[in-house]
Amino acid sequence: MVQLIAAGLAPGAAYAIIGCCVVLLFRTTGVLNFSQAALGAFGAYTAAEAYDALRLTATSAALVGLLAGTVLSLLVGALMAWLFKDSQTAVRATAMIAVTVGLLTLGLRLFGDVPLSVAAVVPSTTVRAGGATVGLDTVTLLALGVLLAASSALVLARTRLGAVLRAVSARPATAELLGVRVRLLSLGMWAFTGAMSSAALLLIAPARSDDFRTLGMLILPALAAALVGAFRSVTATVVGGLVLGAVESLSVSWPAVADYKAVLPFLLVIVALLWSQRKQVWDEVR
Repeated sequence: MVQLIAAGLAPGAAYAIIGCCVVLLFRTTGVLNFSQAALGAFGAYTAAEAYDALRLTATSAALVGLLAGTVLSLLVGALMAWLFKDSQTAVRATAMIAVTVGLLTLGLRLFGDVPLSVAAVVPSTTVRAGGATVGLDTVTLLALGVLLAASSALVLARTRLGAVLRAVSARPATAELLGVRVRLLSLGMWAFTGAMSSAALLLIAPARSDDFRTLGMLILPALAAALVGAFRSVTATVVGGLVLGAVESLSVSWPAVADYKAVLPFLLVIVALLWSQRKQVWDEVR
């Protein structure tokens, strides 16, 4: 069982990182980015194409993929800032659904349904810890997720930059009148989250054989993890992603549950929603 849990840490960390990117972007720009995983998938596939076509090293190809994911995320952010700067959250969310469908369609058009094959950046060595064996890529993903959550929580809660970013999300027009460079900060967050999502998928891709659609749909477990944190807590999002990854891995040993593994993110969403509404329900009962 310990080894099964360890096997779920890598996908769980990927869910956590993508979920943290969703939370960060929502808290700083007010945009719920449903295309976060699709943007990372573009970065991973670009790295794979560069590795094969240009004969680059694995590290150089990964850098090209990171750059592609960052630039594409920046372009999407510029589009949202240009067209939906003063729109309500629901309008922005609707627009992002359309963008996500467009990106998934474009990705399938460009890359087809061929499984992703990308060279590993991290050496394929293993680490023995707590009675389980985990790969160095898993350790790297975990470290990246924890570092992202810890640094993001610290910046948002304790620094002036965090206060400015929160102001940009809550009152963009007011922040702009006070001299804050709202568009520049927003685009910076889009670029950062695009790079982090691409990094997560580049690290997890060598151990999987997913096609573009499957990678793009990793947004579902990532959103489930983000919902555990109520789209506010990056720490709870990381915990939610790791728990979901572990549960998915454990479900393999349960034949009655294994066929329904794809449903687990939705179950986590339902549990998170019920838990978030517990106070209101108890108040109504009393």
